Amino acid sequence: MTVTQQITGPTTTLPWEAPGPGFWRLDDSHFPKAATGYFIEALTEIASIETFQGFRDYGLLVAGYEAGAVNGYVYVRLRFAGAPAKSGRGGRGTPPPFLLRLLFALHPELRYRKKRAALAFATKQWRQDQARWQQELEPRLRARLQALQPVDPTGLDDAALRQHMHATRRAFFEGYQLHVNLLPVAVLPVGDWLWHTCAWTGATLAKALQVLRGRAQGAMAPLMLLDRLVEAVHSEPVALAILHDRRTNATDRLERLREASPAVAARLSDYLHDYGDRLVTGMDVCELTLRELPHVLLGSIIARVEGQATHQEKATAEESAAQLRHRVPEARRAEYDALFEEACFAFGLREANVGLAMYWPVGLVRRALLAAGSRLVARGLIEQPEHVLEATQAETDALFGGPGTAPPAAELARRAAARRAFNQVTPPDTLGEPDAPPPDGVLPPALERAMQAFMSYMMNLDADPAKRAQATEKRLLGLGVSQGTYTGRARVVHDPADYEKVEAGDILVAPFTSSGYNVLLPLLGAIVTDRGGVLCHTAIVAREFGIPAVVGTGDATARIPDGARLLVDGTQGVVEIQAGAGQ
Repeated sequence: MTVTQQITGPTTTLPWEAPGPGFWRLDDSHFPKAATGYFIEALTEIASIETFQGFRDYGLLVAGYEAGAVNGYVYVRLRFAGAPAKSGRGGRGTPPPFLLRLLFALHPELRYRKKRAALAFATKQWRQDQARWQQELEPRLRARLQALQPVDPTGLDDAALRQHMHATRRAFFEGYQLHVNLLPVAVLPVGDWLWHTCAWTGATLAKALQVLRGRAQGAMAPLMLLDRLVEAVHSEPVALAILHDRRTNATDRLERLREASPAVAARLSDYLHDYGDRLVTGMDVCELTLRELPHVLLGSIIARVEGQATHQEKATAEESAAQLRHRVPEARRAEYDALFEEACFAFGLREANVGLAMYWPVGLVRRALLAAGSRLVARGLIEQPEHVLEATQAETDALFGGPGTAPPAAELARRAAARRAFNQVTPPDTLGEPDAPPPDGVLPPALERAMQAFMSYMMNLDADPAKRAQATEKRLLGLGVSQGTYTGRARVVHDPADYEKVEAGDILVAPFTSSGYNVLLPLLGAIVTDRGGVLCHTAIVAREFGIPAVVGTGDATARIPDGARLLVDGTQGVVEIQAGAGQ
């Protein structure tokens, strides 16, 4: 497949060939831009693990996934347990129905998964795994990150810096694998309830999910430490004066806040200790951490101090829940109540663990790599510190005198330029030919229920481009995922540097948002994104914060002028451009 697209300069014909046999989907719900060389290598290595144990434990047919990059964009395809080999690559595709029936009777792995699916629903296994996360996995991962966090990579010698880069990389791998293995714990109960609820009531997915508002408290965790800091600032007149001194830049004001009182200094340190080195603007190592966005941090503090706080309307969620339950056929209500209870229990885990398991470790990787990059620039081995993000780990080791061949500075600069150029193109949503899904009734009942629940959740992380409503010149349509309306100034964000212009009360217009954005949501009045579905991170976090949000518009970042006045209707999924920039 080739597509003629304008990158920079002359129009270029780009090949878009699948990374391997089978059907591949663009993973733009996590990686909407071309990825760095470091991240592509890391993601490919993580995906190469033969089996994700969490999926196996719940009896899901998904054994794992493959990841590959095409013109810098990340594409993934699922691997299915028991599937026959294709093109010598093994375990890809869905077996034909007759073979699938035979495999479930004879294949040891599929027999095991059939048993585990039934057991997961019978024992509510997600409750045990949720407890294990809270009591064992989360404390262990947090302790590991807290041991890495105080290390200043700029003060290490070359050998120690190489060791630190490898240590942060291992933490990244461990956290990523943990997050993926915990997906069924959060996804199955919610997807099971969602699929049954929509079938019984005819409610849209967005309407149904409104009743889970307030259940993903992990998304609100940054507010707890932020509000402790705000309390300390409120009690110090000097701190309040510093906060509103617009003549001083954000970095200097934050430093002066530290000096205002021991209480303010301690609580600012507490907040930055937990959230300062987490990625905020995305998942790749080229994205920014909160510590690199002092303007955003300061704006969030000001927004809370001035009472521009978001709030949850618990009564509205309870009323919506009662109305939705009333639409369930009476004969199904007891079953509905049981499913709803489990969905409420599990709903917050995905948001609770992703920050700790992914955004924090990758933020520490970024800090180590940039320290290495600055040292390499000083030695004339690369042109800019950020260029080290385009190198593989082995290449970075070689640049520091390790084995292997170090890439020339010009090569890393070329890779960085190519990634910037690829960010200007629109990649295809899919590559390759899709496998036909097995017909209904072929899978054993418990396993079919598990797969239906899993796919009901995962397929709603992004909007279906084919079902996107037609927009007009001044009106954009998407998915209303967080109710309410808001009018304000649009701030269009194309790359991490654009976040410096976001101020309290602005409407963030971005390709997508990640769970890491929850540290800057106190700053925002509303959110509009190009990508995303009703269960994407943007939707979940915005609902928890009570911020109107419209996702899946397709092209908001291209059509909305920066600084324009917008009306965002998160109930109807409508964005209106009321006035252009400066009007």
